[in-house]
Amino acid sequence: MDNKFKVRITHSGFAILLALFLFLIVIELLFFNNKNKHNILIDKDTANISQTITTKINEQINSMVVSLKALSYSLNIQNGKNTKDFDRIAKKVMADNDVISELQYAPRGIITDIYPNQTKHTAIGHDLTHIEERKKGVLLSIENRNVSLIGPVKLIQNGKLAFILRLPLFNEKNEFTGFVNAISYLDTFREKLALDKSYYKILGFNPDGHRLTIFNNLEKTCEKTDNSFTVKVPNGEWLFVIQNQQKIHQDNSPYLRCLLYIFSCLICVYVYKREMYLKQSQNSILDMNMMLQKASYTDELTHLPNRRLLNEKLDAISTLTNNQTYSIAIFDIDNFKQVNDTYGHDVGDDVLVAFANICLSSIRSTDIIARWGGEEFVLLMENTDSHHGQEICTRILHTLSQHRITSGDTHFSVTSSVGLCEFTTPDFTITSVMKCIDEALYVSKKTGKNKVTLGHLTANK
Repeated sequence: MDNKFKVRITHSGFAILLALFLFLIVIELLFFNNKNKHNILIDKDTANISQTITTKINEQINSMVVSLKALSYSLNIQNGKNTKDFDRIAKKVMADNDVISELQYAPRGIITDIYPNQTKHTAIGHDLTHIEERKKGVLLSIENRNVSLIGPVKLIQNGKLAFILRLPLFNEKNEFTGFVNAISYLDTFREKLALDKSYYKILGFNPDGHRLTIFNNLEKTCEKTDNSFTVKVPNGEWLFVIQNQQKIHQDNSPYLRCLLYIFSCLICVYVYKREMYLKQSQNSILDMNMMLQKASYTDELTHLPNRRLLNEKLDAISTLTNNQTYSIAIFDIDNFKQVNDTYGHDVGDDVLVAFANICLSSIRSTDIIARWGGEEFVLLMENTDSHHGQEICTRILHTLSQHRITSGDTHFSVTSSVGLCEFTTPDFTITSVMKCIDEALYVSKKTGKNKVTLGHLTANK
């Protein structure tokens, strides 16, 4: 993959992402803390509601139990006395307890007295021990020998939903003698709970049937889990499901958290775009620097290294401490001024480009050919003695003499004179080396041109 597409995070970008990461941690901690606080408040509210409801129910049931026991005591039912004063006594008992909707007396389980007595719809004559809808509750009350609360049930006499508080009666020999019943209509009992501002559902106890719903005003749109608790009642329990009012309102925390994460993603995208821009800007600067560097070290016409690059290479070689042999040659195209004067500078440029291409195709990958200036070129050959250096130079001269230059209808060829010198590091100076090849080139020019002359360099210690 191209390095231009590899984004490395800068120190500033890393700092932004680190700050964002810490920010998200803080946000999550705040949400977690708020959620815990919310749950604590809900649990606290549920506990308060549970305590309130339990207290109210116990108060109502206890008052009904007291009323039943007062009724049985006033009538002296346990001793089998006459019950002709039942209506009067029941009226007085109900006047002191507005939760009770109806009172009943059922010797041996058969209802004989009711207050208030409705002649149209009455339960008088019903044998509770033989009615299938009441049998289990009746037997349970006798077996436990204590007050039992049944309900909600649908009353036989009027079809209303009600609770039945049943007190079994026994004589001095502990023989079952009958019941006194207190009936509270569902609406009357529910009003006493005073929970109109709460959202709840109550499931009652009925041994003769399934658990029935006493009341339900839960919000159906609320999808959250509701809290529940049980309230002990005589001979059973009621199940309460509470829906806190805080849950009814829309919980905006998920939306807020979603917005924060979207904001975080936007910051990450910003950092990525920013790093991409910085990387592209850096690459552009590097590319421009490379272009400038290449231009400063490259000859514009021949695209060969120029004199500056070769000088830096020679300076680097002069610092070497190991013994290494080099050969260096200078090429000067013969009669180049005459070519320019005869064919023009454009053709002269073609000659220089052709010579550069011939050199590139004739030298090794480790050799460096550079344009020294004008029609002069310098060839630096690494790990090469004068003998092999002369072979390379001769090969270039031969190829050059065979190459045809075209100018209009005219075809011609050019030659070059060469000065060659061998040197070994570190026993030389750049000045002495360049002087050596200049002197050898001068000899080639003076002795016929199109030839290689080997110069001799005196070592400098």
